[in-house]
Amino acid sequence: MNTLKSYIDNATNIVAFTGAGISTESGIPDFRSTGGLYTSGPFEGMEPEDILSRRTLRKDPALLSLFYKERLLKLVDKEPNKAHFALAKLEEQGKLKAVVTQNIDGLHVKAGSKKVLELHGTCKSFRCTNGCKYTFDVAQYLGIFNDKGIPKCPICTFGTIRPNTVLFDEWLDDVVFETAQKTIAECDLLIAIGSSLQVMPACNLLLDRNPQCKLVIINNTPTAFDKFAALVLRESCGQLLDDVIK
Repeated sequence: MNTLKSYIDNATNIVAFTGAGISTESGIPDFRSTGGLYTSGPFEGMEPEDILSRRTLRKDPALLSLFYKERLLKLVDKEPNKAHFALAKLEEQGKLKAVVTQNIDGLHVKAGSKKVLELHGTCKSFRCTNGCKYTFDVAQYLGIFNDKGIPKCPICTFGTIRPNTVLFDEWLDDVVFETAQKTIAECDLLIAIGSSLQVMPACNLLLDRNPQCKLVIINNTPTAFDKFAALVLRESCGQLLDDVIK
């Protein structure tokens, strides 16, 4: 912990890279864990890629919509935890330049972080597959399901309303990804928090850091990037970051 504090004190351009593990203390299960979002009810036995894909959106929009309605929309009422607030505080101090997150729960923004790059989008807004220029919030989304369990666009009446998240067979938003690349390339301390660092291409962003940049990994389980890190901490991130960032 003292080493991490020293790294933070001596850094001037810090970037946090966060994954599902930072939100588990807010009551959001890791997607693939036992008891997670994919392992029970009508989705039992399915792989995430079977549910959240463009193919499913085309072939079985009711399944994808049910998953959002029954599972992901339960995330919108969750509250940030100590880790989210600690990063927001570090940004206020001028140390943290950005949060690059794989999460779609919006908890970094809710905690007060201003520069948040959401690589996989957000579960809090929706758009029409037919290209309408309107966006819909959660309440609007829940109000437009038809009797087949499909949220049809009330504007064009043709398209299906889909989440503003990146599906498994979609590429990340170019602007967000390239901004994340540039931000990480410029930092002098990169702290990866609560991520297995397995989801591509997001995890490859860690390779964009410059040779002088220190890498810190805070995660409960080993990652493939541990061997490149200056410091690896096998601890829950909430209390740790709350203790270090004052």
